[in-house]
Amino acid sequence: MQHQEGLRDVTADVAANVQAPLLRICGVTVRFGAIVALNDVSFDVRRGEILGLIGPNGAGKTTLFNCLSRLVDVERGTIELDGQPLLAAARHDIAGVGIGRTFQNLALFETMSVIDNVLVGTHVRGRGGFLSDAFRIPSLVEGERRARDHARAQIERLELTAVARTPVGGLPFAIKKRVELARALAAEPKLLLLDEPAGGLNHEEVGHLGDQIRTLRDAFGVTILMVEHHLNFVMQVSDRVVALDFGKTLAEGTPAEMQRHPEVIRAYLGAPT
Repeated sequence: MQHQEGLRDVTADVAANVQAPLLRICGVTVRFGAIVALNDVSFDVRRGEILGLIGPNGAGKTTLFNCLSRLVDVERGTIELDGQPLLAAARHDIAGVGIGRTFQNLALFETMSVIDNVLVGTHVRGRGGFLSDAFRIPSLVEGERRARDHARAQIERLELTAVARTPVGGLPFAIKKRVELARALAAEPKLLLLDEPAGGLNHEEVGHLGDQIRTLRDAFGVTILMVEHHLNFVMQVSDRVVALDFGKTLAEGTPAEMQRHPEVIRAYLGAPT
């Protein structure tokens, strides 16, 4: 009987962990002087979902991303990642706790090759140090080999093999976007933050990106939080959508629900409710 009860307890714990949100944002407030950028923002991101974060310019989307990246301090509220307080993490440890990010303005090493840029993303999982680097110990050499194999796998997934040795600076914008995504995935994040992933892409490129994002989510089981102004893209790719307006949580629901939501329509179109 004791054994059965213990088994039920373990099973319940596992089920609770699966059902618990990966990211929990509760009452987050951020001020820049007299400007309230975020005002008591709260929502959850479920494990394995793609959540679109939308809102007009100035709604607070990028500020929230910067809070999650620890680039901006939170005045009030809490953020938990996988049940742990994220705001207690140091800024340089964000990749280590399981968050990867792409940026609205590309942040790549232009003179480095595609594979070297992606290898940067694997650094967080490395185990090197001054002495091991100096003496080239076997475990370090093996780790470097695994990192390179891992980087090549991301490059292949994102269809970048043909330009793997090419310096990033001379590549088309759409390919640079994929390089940055490959680098973020190379860190094996639990949560992937995509900041305007469709920005600057043409219609065909946007459609291809949407397919890639869903494929990557399914292949890696990574949870994705995405800020995007391209509403058709958000509605096609996201499982759920959260709308911000004037720094507040305006509404959340499925893409179909959000497209009919009167407050969301008002915020974007200025239509009466």
